[in-house]
Amino acid sequence: IAQVVFERLRAQFEGDSFLENVKQETEMKQGSTIHLQEKLLLNLLNSNVNVQNTKMGKDIIKHRLSTKRVLIVLDDVDQDKQLETLCDRTWFGPGSRIIITSRDEHLISAFGADEVYRVNALTEPEALELFSLKAFKEDEVGEDFLKLSKEFLKYANGLPLAIEVLGSSVRGRSAKIWLSALNRLKKNPEKGIINVLKVSFDGLEETEKKT
Repeated sequence: IAQVVFERLRAQFEGDSFLENVKQETEMKQGSTIHLQEKLLLNLLNSNVNVQNTKMGKDIIKHRLSTKRVLIVLDDVDQDKQLETLCDRTWFGPGSRIIITSRDEHLISAFGADEVYRVNALTEPEALELFSLKAFKEDEVGEDFLKLSKEFLKYANGLPLAIEVLGSSVRGRSAKIWLSALNRLKKNPEKGIINVLKVSFDGLEETEKKT
């Protein structure tokens, strides 16, 4: 949902940044958010900034973006530190918007969020739009893949994470491979989307994977 909202709103701002998988990105760097600060600055300033430590990163963000109206999405946040080093609401220009996704509602509330939105199952049009963003990097599915896309979405039950997994898994792959993955889902619906797709793609010949 956050990505759908981001795509719809981004044109209204002077700069925008969507930082995916913040929890995972932080874990990969042993708890550091410096690389995320650099990515945020790159997205919002369109230039590379070398950050030596988190304090330096915070100072640069505050100094360079204090008058800029920006849209920021932090996806899958799980620590106070991530919010404290990436998006204090006082750092950005008037009219800026920060969207945070997290499994920890208390974390978002403690941050001082104006509103907390609990995610429910997506409607069919919303699900199709999110799937398309992940599978094609566009907000609409082309006619060639529309029927297949709707078949995949039957197994997501309107859940955003499941839809993202499905869309990302088939991105850039041929219709033949889509059908192979779909057949595995039909045969093994109880095994879960991630496991079935992994088995499906791992079982393909190497030449098929590259098509």
